[in-house]
Amino acid sequence: MGKITPTVTIGAAYASKMNFEEFSKYKGLFAEQGDFDIPENYNLGVAWQATPAVKLALDYQRINYGKVASVGNPVSNLLVLGQPLGSANGPGFGYSNIDVWKLGTEYKYSQNLTLRAGYSHSDNPISGSDLGEVLFNILAPAVIENHVTLGFTYTLSSGDEVSMAYMHGFKNDVSAARPGAPFGTNVDTIEMYQNSLGIQYSWKM
Repeated sequence: MGKITPTVTIGAAYASKMNFEEFSKYKGLFAEQGDFDIPENYNLGVAWQATPAVKLALDYQRINYGKVASVGNPVSNLLVLGQPLGSANGPGFGYSNIDVWKLGTEYKYSQNLTLRAGYSHSDNPISGSDLGEVLFNILAPAVIENHVTLGFTYTLSSGDEVSMAYMHGFKNDVSAARPGAPFGTNVDTIEMYQNSLGIQYSWKM
């Protein structure tokens, strides 16, 4: 991370795939005998101090789910290729690699109060185009594409800080015909929305 002008900061980050030991209790579910690694991702960002009170930030993130077999392998590996669950080339969740864009702003309302807001849009890793993908992803229906966030930090007279953050993930769904069902019947749908609220108290030592 570094400044290119007094008011503009740019940054970049890369995280390689994190290798985990196999989950022995799920060796008959996840590909590669229960392996479930965290995919690699890389990030680019820019922040602009527009005024002494207002800061804007834009981030781009790429998550390569396809390089982790238990996440990126097509579900059709089971239904078409006959690869059993848990095998080296067994079915995964069929996640595609995705791009994520994030926009945030921070407003120093007063000496003691800082307000924040953000918006995030990502590709949907679950397209529903692969045979059985929607049915299998009942276990992990990660179909949300848009999030908004709001938060603040308030500095007390002691110097301690109280922070609060709220996130809402807008409901989204994906539908596809169930494998083996006659055309137009037994359509499976997965959907998700999320809300989270976090509160933090920081002591200044």
